[in-house]
Amino acid sequence: MYNRVLSISILGVFLFVADKGIAAEKRHAESYAHGVAEINIVVEGKKVVVEFRSPTEGLMGFEHEANTDADKKKRDAALKIIKERFGEFVNFDKSLGCKFQPGEVTIVQSDPGDGKDQKHGTSDHKKSGEHREVRATHNFACEKGPAGSRVQFGVTKLFPNIQELKIQVLSDAKQSGATIKKDKGDVRL
Repeated sequence: MYNRVLSISILGVFLFVADKGIAAEKRHAESYAHGVAEINIVVEGKKVVVEFRSPTEGLMGFEHEANTDADKKKRDAALKIIKERFGEFVNFDKSLGCKFQPGEVTIVQSDPGDGKDQKHGTSDHKKSGEHREVRATHNFACEKGPAGSRVQFGVTKLFPNIQELKIQVLSDAKQSGATIKKDKGDVRL
């Protein structure tokens, strides 16, 4: 229980720091670049917390509220992949024995003009400049500590419209970042 609380605390601090200052303005502008998603990875001992953020356009083909049956099917299919197959997004060295533990997946709407987020479904009208994004947070439990290992990615294999990943890594020992294009390359934890 203590490790879970500590992991959540580290993730909270990481996300708080990532959302402040000039970096936040740059991230906010980039977060709505179609074809670009963000992955934040927090490593603490044998536990890993991974946050995924992407405009819904790259996952579903649209950013508006899903009103038609066709849009609802696309939305539901994308959310199912993110909930059930997220273990394929982030690929740890198999020798570490990392097991995917499903977490939370939400769609949020934000209007860049007011800086506020709204949970999916709370607004029935379309605003000028409205954006929706998927936010997912999942955990991995590893048999061996992954610090120092390399992680690869498989987002583009599942969502071909996501061409670029902005990666941030935070652990007890380091903080780093990278840009991965079309799942090519890896990041050291």
